Amino acid sequence: MRILHLADTHIGTRQYGLEERRRDFSQAFHQAIEIAVREGVDAVVHAGDLFDDRYPSAEDLHETLQALFRLQEAGIPFLGVVGNHEQRRGVQWLDLFAHLGLAVHLSPEPFELQGALFYGLDYSGRRGVELPEMEPGSVLVCHQMLDQVRSDGELRLEDLLRSGARFVLLGDYHEHEVWREGDRIVTYPGSTERWQLDERRPRGVSLLDLETGRLDRRELRTRRFVYIFPDEDPLETLRAKRNALKGAVVCVYLSDRNHRVQEIEERAREYGALAVRVRDVRERLAEDGSDEEAEAPPVQVQLEFGNLDALLSERLAPLELSPEARAIDQVIRDPQIADSRVDAEVTRLLDLLPNR
Repeated sequence: MRILHLADTHIGTRQYGLEERRRDFSQAFHQAIEIAVREGVDAVVHAGDLFDDRYPSAEDLHETLQALFRLQEAGIPFLGVVGNHEQRRGVQWLDLFAHLGLAVHLSPEPFELQGALFYGLDYSGRRGVELPEMEPGSVLVCHQMLDQVRSDGELRLEDLLRSGARFVLLGDYHEHEVWREGDRIVTYPGSTERWQLDERRPRGVSLLDLETGRLDRRELRTRRFVYIFPDEDPLETLRAKRNALKGAVVCVYLSDRNHRVQEIEERAREYGALAVRVRDVRERLAEDGSDEEAEAPPVQVQLEFGNLDALLSERLAPLELSPEARAIDQVIRDPQIADSRVDAEVTRLLDLLPNR
């Protein structure tokens, strides 16, 4: 049995406010689906953050449904869990797709496919992750950060390796990683598009043979990102790479105080760049003592996240909010609730709390 493992597709990300980038994220997902069909896998397993937020647009839903119908036509089931970006109160988008016969929402109860048992855990925040009781040799799919990739990770690698699962298919971390112990495998497939500038490795998906444990990678064709590092002259490097800049996202790490941000942005756009992001590292270099005389201008604040709602979710996650507080937060940020109704909705939720 072979499966395609992917995660963090973040469909709907209008990165840098550009419609072109929204299409890029959708097209990367479609590429992954076409790889699954071409390879003739037995299932596609998505480890969360299918969408970039819990309110995907009509375009995003339409394009996602097209991909899921493509899998259905090929007879390939789509199994998944819910990530932190798309998580909603009550019914999830994945539940809707399951109701339409296009997906399976994995849970702590086993789902059997061709003799293999799949368990799933939706994103649960940083208040402790309880692993389900699993049959030996099974597959666990979850959307959580691992302690091996971030110091405050919610899951410990050793706990996963000691669980009953032979394969643990993760989402949330955006780079491809694999840990093996005997015949057990814990792995992230990485995101299918670059959600942040620092995600420099090629994007891709994983093909996993559940009998042999063989794991192969398939690289995705994504938009070109061109990086210019602090030890390079930005204008000279832009000129040297001008043939590669058309339609690309250009990221410049600016360390030379003799160059202006506006000048760099104008030159990159002159060469056809889709977007230009300048990270001013001169202030950091001065603090490190590498250029004590540098007088850097104020650093430009640039959000590299897909949207503000995602950024707020990331910042609130470490606060370990109660379920009631999370429900109130969702009401406040729900664009479907009119501003005039927010107070009433929050009051209603507060009235439901037990007396303390």
